[in-house]
Amino acid sequence: MTIFSALCLFAFTSFAAIALAAPIRIETRGIHTTTPHRPIRRAGVFLRSFKGSELVPSAGEAVIYFYQYRENSPVIVKGEIIGTGLAPNSQHGWHIHEFGDLFNGCASVGPHYNPEGQHHGAPWDHQKHAGDLGNLNIDMYGDLYIEPKVINDRVSLNGPNSIIGRALVIHLGADDLGKGGKPDSLTSGASGERLACGIIGVLPDYD
Repeated sequence: MTIFSALCLFAFTSFAAIALAAPIRIETRGIHTTTPHRPIRRAGVFLRSFKGSELVPSAGEAVIYFYQYRENSPVIVKGEIIGTGLAPNSQHGWHIHEFGDLFNGCASVGPHYNPEGQHHGAPWDHQKHAGDLGNLNIDMYGDLYIEPKVINDRVSLNGPNSIIGRALVIHLGADDLGKGGKPDSLTSGASGERLACGIIGVLPDYD
């Protein structure tokens, strides 16, 4: 072997050793690896009753759905409450509450969701909470079917005031819509104890 050949062989093996030892670098300029933003279009909540922090078994079903077909459009609400033991022909206040925390049952979900710091009111009032939904009107059989409709135009599934991860609560009494003159009329509508609650979660977008 000539001196020239030996030098070439030494240079090649040295380069190979350095290449194998060096970390591999993959050029990714111009390639977008983040997932494009996609607005939330569907959410739902399964409501349960609690005694303290303990779940109360029930043969009934209470499911509420929320739909927002465009990021800034009003939220449509629909659902049904069947066989849960609610009194026939009764009224019950229902609201979105601030926290999705069921550690102590419905007692730990906090106050009404109210990012704008307003008084409690009816869903159609200008002065109202973003979580104010008014009253549920139970039928003669103790059930309720909510046809799709917009209830509160401040409810949103998207943006900084999203209701995702917050709690929906049904109360024992009727909501006086902030007009009853009671000490808690302007905070909770004097709607009484919390009967059932659940955390609002994102549902798959099937469309």
